[in-house]
This record gives sequence, structure tokens and C-alpha cells, in this order.
Amino acid sequence: MLRTRFHVAQIVFAMLAFASSHPCANAADPGQSIIPQLQEKFGLNEWQVRGSLGALLIFVRERLPKVQFDDVAKNIPNADYIMRQAILRGIVTRPLDDVKEYEASLASLGIGQPLASQFAPAVVEFLAAAGFQRESSQLARVLD
Repeated sequence: MLRTRFHVAQIVFAMLAFASSHPCANAADPGQSIIPQLQEKFGLNEWQVRGSLGALLIFVRERLPKVQFDDVAKNIPNADYIMRQAILRGIVTRPLDDVKEYEASLASLGIGQPLASQFAPAVVEFLAAAGFQRESSQLARVLD
């Protein structure tokens, strides 16, 4: 069954405008994309996950060389759309200078601490579990 692809200005992080299945983005449960996995893990709705993912992708895009960011984003279904949606929905309204600013941007989604600080590491974990070690490492370096 096909799911609607999530598009939130590609974040993350694609996570963020977000919802779809992607044949290469399977972790523990085949057929499950990152969006439903993050929803289940954190008890968030799809809009919150997509927004968080979008903000994360924007944050990472600002810190990685284009080629490296493209490697990360290609493993997040609809990353470009998810990032655009994060901007259009006002989740990201300015450059995110550090991880704390990224985490603070999640407040507009009703996500505060300590959950905000757990989201990005969960994306890193997802990429690693899905077999994208290099991309997972690139993302983890940006978050340090």
C-alpha cells in the first residue's frame, strides 16, 4: 500500500513535511518509512514529525557541503518538499545557528524539552538502522 509522501521542505531531515514509504528507508519493520516510525517512537502526529524533520534537514543543509547533504536527503522521502513546508508553516523562520536553535524551532510544533533533543538522534539512528551508515555519520557530525 502506498502512503502519501511527506513534503516539508525536506528536512531531515525530511522528516519534516512528511509521510510516505520508501523502499530504501526501511529500518526494523520492512515497509515502514521514517515518518510512522518517529510518530510511534515519540507519540507525535504526522504534522509534528514532518515539521521536526523539515527543520532538521534545513539545519543540516546549512552545515554540510551540498554533495554530503544530498546523500543524507536522498534517504529521506520527499526531503525538499518537507523542508519547503517547514518554512511555509513558519517552523523555520531564520537561519538556525546551532542545535539549540533547531530544538527551539520545534516549540511551534508543541515539542519542548526533553523530546526536542531526542528527535535528531532518532533520525541518525533510523538512517543507521536502514543501512545508511555514511549518511548517518554525516548527520551525527553536524549534531555534535
